[in-house]
Amino acid sequence: MIGRVFSADVKLFLEVLNPCSPRNLNREYLLVFLKFYDPEQTQLRYIGTLFVSCSSRPLDILPKLRSLAGFCADEEIELYEEIKFEPNVMCEALDIHHTFTVNQHTIMLDSIILGIGPRPNGAVGVTVHVDEFRGQNDLVRLQIEEAKKECNQLRHELDNAMQQVNEFRGQNDLVRLQIEEAKKECSQLKHERDNAVRQVDELWDRNSQFILEFRFTCLEQATEHFKDLCKIGDTEYGCVYKGIINNTTVAIKLSKSESLFQQEVSVLRQGGRHANIVTFVGMCSEVSALVYEWLPKGNLEDRILCADDTPPLSWHIRTQIIGEVCCALLFLHSHKPNASVHGDLRPCNILIGADYRSKLYNFGMSTLFLQPGSCPPNLTARLPYTDPEFLTIGDLTPLSDVYSLGVVILRLLTGMPPLAIAKKVREAFQSDNLHLLIDKSAGDWPYTQAKQLALLGLRCVEMTREKRPHLTEVWTVVEALVRKPPAPSCPAHFICPILQEIMNDPQMASDGFTYEAEAIRRWLDGGSNRSPMTNLALPNRVLIPNRALRSSIQEYLQASVAKAVRSLNLNH
Repeated sequence: MIGRVFSADVKLFLEVLNPCSPRNLNREYLLVFLKFYDPEQTQLRYIGTLFVSCSSRPLDILPKLRSLAGFCADEEIELYEEIKFEPNVMCEALDIHHTFTVNQHTIMLDSIILGIGPRPNGAVGVTVHVDEFRGQNDLVRLQIEEAKKECNQLRHELDNAMQQVNEFRGQNDLVRLQIEEAKKECSQLKHERDNAVRQVDELWDRNSQFILEFRFTCLEQATEHFKDLCKIGDTEYGCVYKGIINNTTVAIKLSKSESLFQQEVSVLRQGGRHANIVTFVGMCSEVSALVYEWLPKGNLEDRILCADDTPPLSWHIRTQIIGEVCCALLFLHSHKPNASVHGDLRPCNILIGADYRSKLYNFGMSTLFLQPGSCPPNLTARLPYTDPEFLTIGDLTPLSDVYSLGVVILRLLTGMPPLAIAKKVREAFQSDNLHLLIDKSAGDWPYTQAKQLALLGLRCVEMTREKRPHLTEVWTVVEALVRKPPAPSCPAHFICPILQEIMNDPQMASDGFTYEAEAIRRWLDGGSNRSPMTNLALPNRVLIPNRALRSSIQEYLQASVAKAVRSLNLNH
């Protein structure tokens, strides 16, 4: 600020650029602010601004300062640096011959005072505050340096990160290589396994084709020269004798004809082995004889009829036999490339072992007898089990065995003769009298299971094959019904007739039977008003907790657990 003062000293101030001032300066220029300073009144008054070069001298701008202040061209002006403004103005004289940069560097301050006129008494002065732009530039420079350092640090961290990424990629490549090696090894192992399986199959085929050849004298010795007392059966396939070879009891069948013998040997060579198919031991070509394993409980036909006063089969065993026959048929039907069909599935061709496990017998030879137009022996016994479509078109398929299985199921369920059995069961089912046909000698057969077996048997004996279920569908139903009989140590009355499990909450229904609470409630809630055991109408839907039975069951279970713990402790 510049002004003329006649009675007192006047000073002109040059101030630094504040943060709100324009930013169109570069590092070569400074912006100065001009003020009049009245030392008597200690007042400053703004006059104007002026851009100056950092390399210029205060001497160079004196004409401009005189013009801004309104002084004469030759009027003397002195320059001062402002040291302090309050409480008293303090300043030092500046050398007008030095540049602004040198002056500022010399005084180490951010402001310069220019004085105008004689100094002590009535002198006129100008105060010039130098812009802090250079200081700001230094700050910016420091910030830039800090930013560079930070950038370098980030670059260093980025380099470390990239190094880690590269290391990870290297590890990933290693893992990828290891995976590839593992895949190759797995593929090699699969290849070796396939070769091993193929070799086992080949050995099995060779073994299956390798049949023991017995001498006739050996068979004579085994049967005491085919003594009548050793004869146990005589069928269209041949006479069967019980014999002992190498201290092992076997069944020896003398075939009726050479063609039957060759047919059976051919089937047995291709058939393979299964737990529910009678094991073929060997043969004697001299007399067309076949040697099989011995099953002591005879055939299923005799067991249904209780021949020789044998006890009747329980419903548990009957259900088990149905499942085992179904498994054996699935095995035969799975043969490649062509399915093997039994063709003569009847109870007399189902043999029973000592543990009541059933095995199929005499399969694959029926085509020699059941040719269209021929009159096979024992037709009356075969006809009820024979597929009607086979009798008309002569085509034997797996569905032919399904028909025969359906008749076997109905026989095991009712104990009735096979002739017209499907018609009788269907009529009883439609009149809701199925419970009257269920074989009572089998025990308390749960009506729910009996009903399912009846429905399954009726589906299997449909006259046309298109309406019959495939064997896999039959197995789906049978598998759910096959239950393991209760352990001998577990009392039968502990078992729920519906669930076939030990009861947790026994409830007595109005039919006199005790059931698991959840099972009988589900039965009643389903809308049934008949007994699950007898199918007779229930007098009421009241359930009475059988607390005495529940207490007995709990004592039995606790004793079983204690026994198991004692056994475990002894073993350890």
